[in-house]
Amino acid sequence: MRFGFFLNEAFGSLRRNWVMTMAAVITVFISTAILGLVLVTDRNLNEGATSLKNRVLIEVFVKDEATPEQLQAFEQKVNGMSEVKKVVFVSKEEALDRFRKSFGDRITANLPVNPLPASYEIYVNDADEVDTVAARFYTDPIVANSPGTKDGVQYAAKTVRRMLGTIDLIEKGMWIATGLFAAAAILLISTTVRLSIFARRREVEIMRLVGATNWFIRWPFVMEGFIAGIIGAILGALAVYVSNWALVNWIENSALDYLSLYKYPLWWQSASWPLGLLPTLGVLGGALGAVGSSVALRRYLRT
Repeated sequence: MRFGFFLNEAFGSLRRNWVMTMAAVITVFISTAILGLVLVTDRNLNEGATSLKNRVLIEVFVKDEATPEQLQAFEQKVNGMSEVKKVVFVSKEEALDRFRKSFGDRITANLPVNPLPASYEIYVNDADEVDTVAARFYTDPIVANSPGTKDGVQYAAKTVRRMLGTIDLIEKGMWIATGLFAAAAILLISTTVRLSIFARRREVEIMRLVGATNWFIRWPFVMEGFIAGIIGAILGALAVYVSNWALVNWIENSALDYLSLYKYPLWWQSASWPLGLLPTLGVLGGALGAVGSSVALRRYLRT
């Protein structure tokens, strides 16, 4: 019975103060939409980082005079390393084929012999282990090092670390931005509810005079903020979902189809948090509204 009364009071207040209600809804909409964008971007950055780590490889160029027995022994040694995920042998002919596909036949047309060495492409399980694995091949007798160098073993260690570091920095920056916008939403909702309380200050004073408890007075305002938060969050979730869906479909049908973007689900992602956009942002939007209301009410309903 009391819940129905609180709910009616909350909806009545939202209707009477529709301008302030719209301000609160828009505030939560912007905040949750930004949070939704952070979730979608964070997921895609994580997948991008995983994809980048999966592509980290070490190229080991072997001498032309290496015997089949030496190559077999080398391959067995590499396959026995726990850090190695996959080993691919690239013959001299295949290396020349790849070169032709990349640069055309003009450069290779007049070559009397194939100057490219055979190589092994070694994929590691963890990008952080690439230095350790690569160091094991520097002094191997079949590796085609130039005199006084270790150029027979090559990998883009610095580039990979820089890219992974950039992704990590972007993720941290986006979560910091989310926290700031959430704080701004709480403050703005708090201000909106304070205006609502001020507009009904006589009613609140009368309720206190007749013996209403603080919680009895507080609940309609808390529910008012909660409902405004839920509405704003639903709109934010739908906006982010439609934007994500449109962008993914546009990329799939464009010249950028080599990019693989994640289409964040609206309802359900997995059994772990965060769920889909709607439940995740709905819970957070309702929480922002309720917290904003509680902050505003502390000033007026101190015991």
